[in-house]
Amino acid sequence: AVLSVKNLSAGSKLNSVSFDVRAGEIVGIAGVEGNGQTELIEVLSGLLRVSGGGFELNGRDVTRLSARQLKELGIAHIPEDRHRRGLLLEFNLADNAILGSHYRRPAATGIGLLDEMAIAEKAGRLIRDFDVRPPNAALPARALSGGNQQKLIIGREFDFQPKLLLVSQPTRGVDIGAIEFIHRKLVELRDSGAAVLLVSAELEEIMSLSDRVLVMYQGRIVGEVDPQKVEQQELGLLMTGGKKD
Repeated sequence: AVLSVKNLSAGSKLNSVSFDVRAGEIVGIAGVEGNGQTELIEVLSGLLRVSGGGFELNGRDVTRLSARQLKELGIAHIPEDRHRRGLLLEFNLADNAILGSHYRRPAATGIGLLDEMAIAEKAGRLIRDFDVRPPNAALPARALSGGNQQKLIIGREFDFQPKLLLVSQPTRGVDIGAIEFIHRKLVELRDSGAAVLLVSAELEEIMSLSDRVLVMYQGRIVGEVDPQKVEQQELGLLMTGGKKD
């Protein structure tokens, strides 16, 4: 297991959750929104304080580490709200491309100054590789469509070459072409050996991308299903707190 979560709790929304995510698999979290999925991702990315239990990355206890420390160890995060958590909308694409790595090489020099040439090179590479349109690193992030904003965030987080990717609502508010592109990139990352934890309100997205699906209800994991075998009725029952007969 890359990620091992053990009796993890946070406030009143996350209650004693335990599960593993292994290398080379996508684990989906299914559930009606507001049942602890947001809090789970924010705890694992270092944005929310743990109140009980903990979690390990490759066998190391990382429960109390900061968001920056977790990122340095290989946890990347694609947030559910790209405007509030993912981008600085008034900053240009180049500046947004280095968020989370702005303090280290190649974005920063050895004396703590920004390396504009290195930043421009990285931004250009991400814009090209992740098909961000229009391909102009000088544009403010606000000028992009939702799908292109999302592709910029995904490119930036993938560039960390994460051991674990936490991704929440990856295709919310994006067009069909961007959805297909994002799905393909997530599968490629999994196939490269990374572990992926996926939260989405789109049940079809969860079922098509996930190797395993965990169901959350009222802050707890209430079941695990095989997305290739589970019946829609069974999954619906689990998501609303019921149980299969």
